[in-house]
Amino acid sequence: MLEQSLQQLNSPDPNERRAAITALANLKDPLALRPLSAIYRTDPDPVIRELALKAGRYIRQHENSAAPAPSEPVIQPLGRASAPVGRATVPAARSSKPTAPGEPSARDKDLARGYLDTATTHQMNGDKIRAVENLGKALALNPTLAKESFVANLIVTLTGYSVDDALPLLTHPDRRAELIIRMGGKRKPEKVQDHGKGVERATWDNVLVDFGLYWLVVTLSLMAIFVLTLNAMEEMFDEAMMVAPNSATVDLDAFFAAGVVTLVFMAILYGIGTVIGLVIQGAAIHVAATYFLAGNGTLVYLYRRIVPLQTVATLAYALGFVVLALVGSAAEVGFLISLGSVMGSVALIYFMSEMVGEVYDFGAGSGCGAIFLGSFLLIVAYCGFNYALFMVLGLAAGGG
Repeated sequence: MLEQSLQQLNSPDPNERRAAITALANLKDPLALRPLSAIYRTDPDPVIRELALKAGRYIRQHENSAAPAPSEPVIQPLGRASAPVGRATVPAARSSKPTAPGEPSARDKDLARGYLDTATTHQMNGDKIRAVENLGKALALNPTLAKESFVANLIVTLTGYSVDDALPLLTHPDRRAELIIRMGGKRKPEKVQDHGKGVERATWDNVLVDFGLYWLVVTLSLMAIFVLTLNAMEEMFDEAMMVAPNSATVDLDAFFAAGVVTLVFMAILYGIGTVIGLVIQGAAIHVAATYFLAGNGTLVYLYRRIVPLQTVATLAYALGFVVLALVGSAAEVGFLISLGSVMGSVALIYFMSEMVGEVYDFGAGSGCGAIFLGSFLLIVAYCGFNYALFMVLGLAAGGG
C-alpha cells in the first residue's frame, strides 16, 4: 500500500495525487514524510501542496503521540530508593488489563478508520455531503478519533462547528441526517442491492439495454412468425373454421390479406406493448415482495434478472412455433403449440420464482407468492380503474 501510494504521488492527475496523500496520511508511516515534503515544495497545485503539508504534520503528531510513555517504576520521587529489578514486571501486568467499558473494539476501530478514509476522499473531491455521512459513521464507531488533530480539523472544516458541538450531531444517526439535510443533501439514501448474482451490473443503464433487446426480440420474433408461417397459420385457421365456424372469419381474412408493412407495424406496436406490460408486472412484483412479504431487494436488480429471462423465453417460443408450423400438419401444430405453451409457462414461473426469491432474499416459495400476489394487485388495480372510469362516465352522462 505504501509503495503504491508513493508511486501515485508522481501521477499527472491531481485527483490521484490527492488520493495518494490522503492514503499516506492514514497510513501514518514516517517513511512518507520525505516524499510529502517533496510534494509540498515542488507540486504546481497549491491545494495539493497544502494537503501534503497537513498530511506531514498529521503523521508527525501521530508519531509523537505513539512514542511509549515511561513506565511508573522508572519515575521515582526524589530521595526514594529504586525498586528492585524483579518488580519491573508490574507495569507489563497492568498493560494486559482488558479494555475499559465503552472503549471501541479492534474491529470497530478498523471500520471507523475505513469510514474516515472514505470521508477524507470525498472531502478532497468536494463532496461534503458524503464526507459528513462517512465521518459521522466513523466517529459513531470510535469517538476517540476526534482527539486526533487531523480529524478535529476535518470536523470543523466540514460542519462549521467546534468539535464539541459537532460530535453529537455527527454520531447520532437522526441528528446526522438532519445536518445533511441542512447542508442540502439527500433526504433518503438510495437503497443499494448487496446480495445476488451479478448485482454489481444492476444499473438502470443496463436495464434499459435489456428492455431494448427484449423489445427487439419480441418484434423480430413476431415478424418471423408472420413471414415464415403465415400460410401455415391460414391453413390451420381454415381447418378450425370448418369444425367450428364463427363470425371471426371476416377479421381473419382481413388479417391474412394485410400487407407486409402493416404486419411489421403491428409487430412493432406489439413489442412496445409487451415491454410496457413487463415493466408494470415487475413493478407489481416489487411492491408485493417488499411491502407485503418483507423482501430485501431493489427494482433495478429485479428487472436485471427477469428481463433477460423473458427475452430467452420469447426467443425459444418463437423458434418452436416456427419449426412446428413449418414441419407439422395443422392439427398437430395446434395441439403441440398449446402443450408447449402450458409447459413453457410452468417452466417460466419456476425460474422466475427462483430469481425473485434470490433478488429479495426470501426463497423460491416466497418468490412464487410475490409473482401471484403481484398479478392479483394488477387485477385489483385494473378493476378499480374500470370502476372509477365508469363512475366518471356515468356522472358525466347524468350531468349532461
